[in-house]
Amino acid sequence: MELEPGIHQLTFGREPLPGFPPPNAYLVFGSDTAVLIDTGWENEDDHHARAAYIREVNAPPVSEIVITHRHPDHGGGALHMHRETGAPLACHPNDREAIENDRLHGELHVADDLQHGDRRELGGLSLEAVWAPGHTSGSLALFAPERKALFTSDTVLAVSTTSIGPHDGNLADYMRTLEMLKDVDARIMYTGHGGPVKRPKARLNALIKHRHEREQAILNALRDGPLSPAELRVRIYTRLPKSRERLAERQLLTTLTKLAEEQAVVAEENDRYALR
Repeated sequence: MELEPGIHQLTFGREPLPGFPPPNAYLVFGSDTAVLIDTGWENEDDHHARAAYIREVNAPPVSEIVITHRHPDHGGGALHMHRETGAPLACHPNDREAIENDRLHGELHVADDLQHGDRRELGGLSLEAVWAPGHTSGSLALFAPERKALFTSDTVLAVSTTSIGPHDGNLADYMRTLEMLKDVDARIMYTGHGGPVKRPKARLNALIKHRHEREQAILNALRDGPLSPAELRVRIYTRLPKSRERLAERQLLTTLTKLAEEQAVVAEENDRYALR
């Protein structure tokens, strides 16, 4: 789907969670070359649909494939798309090992580490790498300054808040990233799932406010005594589908970890946390 000249959204594959949109990839091109941002799931039907769309678009050859982060719904198709286009892969160095091992299965190395501020000239259009840690330590966004368009991947979504896992994510980093993105001066954000964010600063402020409110809700609940993430989930997420209960507990654990680092709470026995 063409979003604006030189920017196409490719959405193929299954939902990561019931009712949650499939992953987006983006084909971005100028007069000289094209870059593919993300590659979706590792699924043969998805690969064929994505490759067919790229062939049908009147675009220059793909010169690089950027994987925004290590998760399978964004980098799963990387090896196939490399074989289809011949384009080398790039990612942030913090996610490189996971991408090479888990997405490329050791069959291919990432050709280039993208650092914050690295730039790709496409011919009348450019892309600048924006290091956006939080969702993972190596999450990237890409900014097209000529259009003021920011490709946020999973760091900013319109359809929901972003999942920050306790093992490969960091909530303190994520909060700093949200503040940093307010300075990018984006006109529009093209996201990793669902539709675009048309009022970027308002969305960023809303996400920051939500995280602060969630932290306060946890602190309020802990006034009654120590609680585990599962017990907090029952108190805080009162209308949650069963399919998302485990995800909610992971988000609570991530927030508790941040609060513990800030010495607001302390970990106790049986996976419980208490006010310090």
